[in-house]
Amino acid sequence: MKDKLTPKLDGIPETLLISARARYLETKRPGGIIHDPLTVAILDSIDYDFSGKKEVSKGSQVGTSIRTEILDEQTLIFLQKNPNGIVVNLGCGLDTRYHRLNNSKITWYDLDVPETIEIRKNFFTETERFRFIAKSVLDFSWMSEIPKNKPTLFIAEGLLMYFTQDDVKKILSAISKQFINAEFLIEGMSPFIANNSKRHVDVKKYNATFKWGIKTGKEINEWNIGLSFINEWYYFDRHRERASLPFRLLSLFPSFRKCMKIMHLKKDNIPA
Repeated sequence: MKDKLTPKLDGIPETLLISARARYLETKRPGGIIHDPLTVAILDSIDYDFSGKKEVSKGSQVGTSIRTEILDEQTLIFLQKNPNGIVVNLGCGLDTRYHRLNNSKITWYDLDVPETIEIRKNFFTETERFRFIAKSVLDFSWMSEIPKNKPTLFIAEGLLMYFTQDDVKKILSAISKQFINAEFLIEGMSPFIANNSKRHVDVKKYNATFKWGIKTGKEINEWNIGLSFINEWYYFDRHRERASLPFRLLSLFPSFRKCMKIMHLKKDNIPA
């Protein structure tokens, strides 16, 4: 691209820049938690001023990198078990996971609102196995575009906390009803963090608000929507040396240690 792209985003879609910038900065850091050169190339082609108050915080840089590490690990496990399966990346933003993990057999769908998909088209090209769906996750017609006859992993990273709990239930329930062999990797935060998005050092800079928090994925068993909790992984269990001293001290308390996590769910009929 000769001219840099100026993203026209607002509200929740604009928060994709937080995640992308965090991966960019971590990749630039010697010995970083993740290595994502494609994100570096993408952001170098975007005209967006991250200087001053818009710069992503060190906390978000580390937290986003840890969640990327966990999701990459767990997605690879799914691909090892289901090399010809399907992955659906809900609210994909500018995520580059397909290009990091592509095994040349998987079919991958990146779903996001139309304005985000239009930006993605400047950097990614659809193929038979790599498809875009330009719809809101709440427009359940997107499910008709995905085959139902294969093991399918749904990833929700940096997404569901922006919806109400009722909406989250509707989304997960609708997927559970249509896909007989579905499993999920979902980012979750504690209710305390969700109730304080106006104090979040990065999110407060954007026109977006957290709405949903959950103490543990085990609570989803009580929703009776056909899904079972399998496991969850906490951000503060990794790379503790990168956390600030106050956060390291706070993470000694179980409730704080578990405040940010990736939760693994499966359809009730699928063995753990």
